[in-house]
Amino acid sequence: MCKRKGRCAIIKNILLTGSGGFIGKNLKEYLKDKYNLLTPRSYELDLCDAAAVSAYFGQHEIDFIIHCGSTGGARGIADRDTTIEDNLAMVDNLLSAKRNDVRMILFGSGAMYDKSRPICKVSESEIGKIVPADLYGKSKMLIAQKIKDRKDVLCLNIFACYGYGEKESRFPSFAINCVLNQKPIEINQNVVFDYLFVEDMEKIIEYFIENVSQDNILNITPTQSISLKEIAQTVNSIADRPVEIVVKNPVMNNEYTGSNELLLKNFPEMEFTNIRDGLKKLYQYIEKGEK
Repeated sequence: MCKRKGRCAIIKNILLTGSGGFIGKNLKEYLKDKYNLLTPRSYELDLCDAAAVSAYFGQHEIDFIIHCGSTGGARGIADRDTTIEDNLAMVDNLLSAKRNDVRMILFGSGAMYDKSRPICKVSESEIGKIVPADLYGKSKMLIAQKIKDRKDVLCLNIFACYGYGEKESRFPSFAINCVLNQKPIEINQNVVFDYLFVEDMEKIIEYFIENVSQDNILNITPTQSISLKEIAQTVNSIADRPVEIVVKNPVMNNEYTGSNELLLKNFPEMEFTNIRDGLKKLYQYIEKGEK
């Protein structure tokens, strides 16, 4: 059995769900040379099907689980009526199928704190005090409450993550593409976020594969928050030819940030990538992709 901050027993096979999504794709690329990854897509393994999940575990030796699969939460797209049921079923089926000694990392979201209000450096102790109105946020809250007393599950709450291969509509990539195409960066409404660079997310996951956290629900957010306008200004500072930044609504939208105090207590060596350095790497990635 692992000890906190100590090396774990040898982990050979990791089941990585949701490997077709932004987080899953990046983790697959980062971990593929470090561990043997099992990465079934949803059309190969329906995580909502308890019998299928049980059969898959019977056919494969699994030493660790990283659960990135989920439904709902997409910007501009209404959550399906079954969002809560489906997200809970995925977690329940994985927990039922795995051995007791197999640890699992799953992803929560800042949405569990209710995004209809300002969320300002919110701490994990606030989970459940306000029930989110949206189905995705409520499902993530219920999952966090379900696993809060388990020693074999770690819930990592992402508020915003940016990096390679994100959707072009995500603001960092949107701003970069505006500059590359010499178009104004338009911001409907400015807002302060906690934007975690995808390389930092990968380091956090690798650390908690090899080390056990004392707390099993952690916000994984950078210490420094940033507004959309500041991201646009930073992208302009990287570019040779900056463009106009247009903020359509002068009123700030609800802040969306989380406290990382518990994360840094459990992973004190963690150093976050400076936002300018992260955006420069993403800028170069997108620029090369267009050539």
